[in-house]
Amino acid sequence: MRSVRVVAALAVVFGAAVLAAAAIDTETIERPWPKEHTREYEVGRDTVRWRQKVDKRQGLFAGMRFTVPRERQAVWKLSNDYSGVGHITPGVEAVRYIKEGPNRQIIEVDMKVLWKLFTLRFEMEQEPPKAVRFRWADERFGEYLGVAVFEEVAGTGKDAAPATRVDLSTRFLPVHPVPMHLLLGVERIAMLTAAKKFLKACER
Repeated sequence: MRSVRVVAALAVVFGAAVLAAAAIDTETIERPWPKEHTREYEVGRDTVRWRQKVDKRQGLFAGMRFTVPRERQAVWKLSNDYSGVGHITPGVEAVRYIKEGPNRQIIEVDMKVLWKLFTLRFEMEQEPPKAVRFRWADERFGEYLGVAVFEEVAGTGKDAAPATRVDLSTRFLPVHPVPMHLLLGVERIAMLTAAKKFLKACER
């Protein structure tokens, strides 16, 4: 899904961002994470596989995987629609395109937490309909990196239509020590909530 929907709640903790201009490299988080912990959650009528890893040197890793009972092109189109971001992520006030190319965008997200309003800037790279990569970076705080991969899989049942597996992987690498386990809890809630709402949207 559109990755900003599930990471904005965590990124807002660190304030306004300064965008890094280099290409987005997600190879380190697309590979298996040694010593990761996994768990399955029942999200509505669906099962979401959650995985996580906390490492003082490598950062905070978090990801989830679930299957959508729709063909990949439809899931890709829905996941790249910004009109519903505010309904998916609590606190989102507005989303703006700052720069837009064929497969590369820079967007700003206004987030309201209690009485404070923050503006976050994300860099996005698309590989339709296979993957979308994103990054939020600030030299004062660190880097938040993510990738969502969309893979066609066989549906279940005798006459089942094709389905799509969504695999989201993220990593936060802070510059200074931060409460990793607290941030992990924030991200887990945000990601599972987003997955539930996205799965419902796909049923319509």
